[in-house]
Amino acid sequence: MAGSSFLKGALILSAAAFISKLLGVFYVIPLKHLAGDEGLALYQAVFPIYNTLLILSVSGIPIALSKLISEKVSSGQRGEVAPITRSAIRSMIVVALLGFAVLFMGSKTIALWIGDLRTTLSIQAIAYAMLLVPFVAVLRGYFYGFQLMQLSAVSQVIEQFARVFTMIFLVYWFLKSGKTMEVIASGAAFSSVAGVSVAFLILVVGYLRHRTIGSAQTLEHSGYIKKILAIAIPVSLSTLMIPVLGMVDSLTIINMLKTSGEMAAQATKEFGVYSRGVPIVQFAAFYATGLSVAVVPALSSARTNAEKDTQIRNTLKISLLIGIPASIGMMLIAQPLNVLFYGDGQGSNALAVLAVSTLFLSLAVSASGILQGLGKASWPAIFLAVGIVLKVVFNLWLTPIYGILGAAYSTVITYALIALVSIWTIRYFHPSLRLLSAKEIARWILPSLLMGGILILCNYGNLTASTSHTRGAALYSLSITIGIGIISYVIGLMLFRVITKKDFQQILQRFMKKR
Repeated sequence: MAGSSFLKGALILSAAAFISKLLGVFYVIPLKHLAGDEGLALYQAVFPIYNTLLILSVSGIPIALSKLISEKVSSGQRGEVAPITRSAIRSMIVVALLGFAVLFMGSKTIALWIGDLRTTLSIQAIAYAMLLVPFVAVLRGYFYGFQLMQLSAVSQVIEQFARVFTMIFLVYWFLKSGKTMEVIASGAAFSSVAGVSVAFLILVVGYLRHRTIGSAQTLEHSGYIKKILAIAIPVSLSTLMIPVLGMVDSLTIINMLKTSGEMAAQATKEFGVYSRGVPIVQFAAFYATGLSVAVVPALSSARTNAEKDTQIRNTLKISLLIGIPASIGMMLIAQPLNVLFYGDGQGSNALAVLAVSTLFLSLAVSASGILQGLGKASWPAIFLAVGIVLKVVFNLWLTPIYGILGAAYSTVITYALIALVSIWTIRYFHPSLRLLSAKEIARWILPSLLMGGILILCNYGNLTASTSHTRGAALYSLSITIGIGIISYVIGLMLFRVITKKDFQQILQRFMKKR
């Protein structure tokens, strides 16, 4: 039953992540249309820095709270839930004020690091979100502890809807009012404040209805803050991979393009073109977060090494079976995908290269969750530190030579190295794990190669190719390509017996039980 509960929670959170990331991808269409590459670049240069500070300060809080609260609830000590929650809230007051101060008061310094002072207003605008985000993290952790994933998932989706709506409204309003691009980009950044405000209100209402009755009679425990931080800090550090490497791009690419002879405005535009592929790749790897979250409690609750082996192998297998076709598919649809989202094909080569990182990103995130479940949470943080150094070195080396294409190469190499080292570390700390044989890996790769081959043949036959650079033609091309890709991949899974009839029957049985 516990495993079923974990799976259900993971599916709910994965579904919310899918919708949120889908909205996170589609917001670039109106933003690019209204503000152009320059406005998009100013926004994209700021967001990774905010996201890094956000994850560093609060990402581990929900997991820490859920662990402590679930332990108290399962042992019949529900009265201890209130002091745990109050301790977390008090610590988050400090985090909120400190995070706001760092972003707002240090906005000019951060803008200088980015290489464009026009990002100052956007940094100041996004700083206000830090006043609420820590408390949203506490409330979500509270509900996770009671295995109530639905409200957190709903708040996550509505938060994204509110953010996208506010972004479009403010950008359009500022544009019509004749504001500068600096102000327009700050309007896009301020949308995060609107989104997190809505999420906060939803979670507060839910908390007031659900909070434990009579909990005020229990004693406060100052030790809870230490326990929360002991769990939250390593988890926060290990989840920084995507935003930190994005921040490295923000701080290096524009500056490196300028050293190669480009003017500041042109370098910023080029960075905007490169940034087109980042949210698309992150969206394609959305499932990895759900896997990472689900595998931690699954491994923690496993009683034998055989059970742990099964959980680890299943996690890696799912990462490969989704990551490989996602990478190949995105490489082949980079051009129409670029036209659909951004209205032109600029940077399609860089997007095709970035598509390869989808596989390695999903493996790295999943492996991070496995290491956390094995009680080795510090290792993903160590690999992140090494990854930062590698990303800086590769950016400084490749970007001046190949431009944004070099930055894309840097991303793929860095994610690949982190993923491979993480998987090797899993094997090191869990030696009973049976390594995947070359035959087994080949069998998992063959369906993706079949899919890729069919799509290439269709493209040569002009069945999926689009010579027009309009969004309508791109949508038509993508619809046919994705449809053919899915069908051919499923056929490949059955043909090479990667998924059997028995597997499908088990999936259907689980689904019917949940119904």
